[in-house]
Amino acid sequence: EAYEKIQQVGEGTYGKVYKARNTVSGKLVALKWIRIEPDREGFPLTALRETRILQYIRHKNVVCLMEMMTEDSNVYMVSEYMDHDLTGLLSRPDFILDVPRIKFLFGQLLEGLRYLHAKGVMHRDIKASNILINKHGILKVTDFGLARFTLSNERLLDYSNRVITLWYRPPELLLGATRYNTAVDMWGAGCILLELHLRKAVFQGTDEISQLDVIWNTLGVTELNCVGFAIYPWYEMLKPKQLIPSKFVETFGGILDPTEQDLVLRLWNQNPLTRITAKTALQHPWFKEEPLPESCNMSSITGEWHEYEAKKKRKESQ
Repeated sequence: EAYEKIQQVGEGTYGKVYKARNTVSGKLVALKWIRIEPDREGFPLTALRETRILQYIRHKNVVCLMEMMTEDSNVYMVSEYMDHDLTGLLSRPDFILDVPRIKFLFGQLLEGLRYLHAKGVMHRDIKASNILINKHGILKVTDFGLARFTLSNERLLDYSNRVITLWYRPPELLLGATRYNTAVDMWGAGCILLELHLRKAVFQGTDEISQLDVIWNTLGVTELNCVGFAIYPWYEMLKPKQLIPSKFVETFGGILDPTEQDLVLRLWNQNPLTRITAKTALQHPWFKEEPLPESCNMSSITGEWHEYEAKKKRKESQ
């Protein structure tokens, strides 16, 4: 009873997320209810991992876990409340983004990833709905249900390749790699940068095979790519019948200036071993050239927008 639920703002694999108010201080919080199935033993493993990681990290661009609560066999994670997520905001026509504000938001995403990767945390689900933004334009990475600790950026450990939402999944995972590192998050960051311009996900496949096709038909496949891809378990089965020319400049040349094109291509390097890191990306010339990053105030946007409300509104209008 320490918190009063106001409304549901999200739904995850293991529960629901509510906007709530602290009944003593009046402060708004996000209350994540963790569903504990009666036929299963104990606390869900994904929630356990998320809690462990959130207790270990503190950064201005990463969502903050304030406390854990239990009530009548219900478990709640209490974290700071953020007005919007990126998916919800991009569904709003009154959310206007120009290049200075894109730089400001994307720089914050890179700062969050730089911190996480330096702490040995691989997020493994970077996507627009996992990026929270408040009315002052402060951005925070959320949802650590799929996150893992890694020993270092250099050493590759074995993990599942069935992670990262399909549209944000890098080629190495689509080709069956199980040994990977924080580079998988940087591919997702590249997808987010384009999404800030296009207001929609850039690579929209329907399954793993079509997802690879969409990526390769945009970025191309060179002989060098093929040599690198050959180490992946599913490459022989999924390899293209022939080399594919890049359509990157043709597709994005009218949207991105040459310096930003260079940054995106480094984020979308199909060789994860040479893909740009968050730390290096923050030093990229794109952030230092005109127009410079400019903070974005969201106070003119009416309401609060999350993927949950955006989906609901879409269904109602159909």
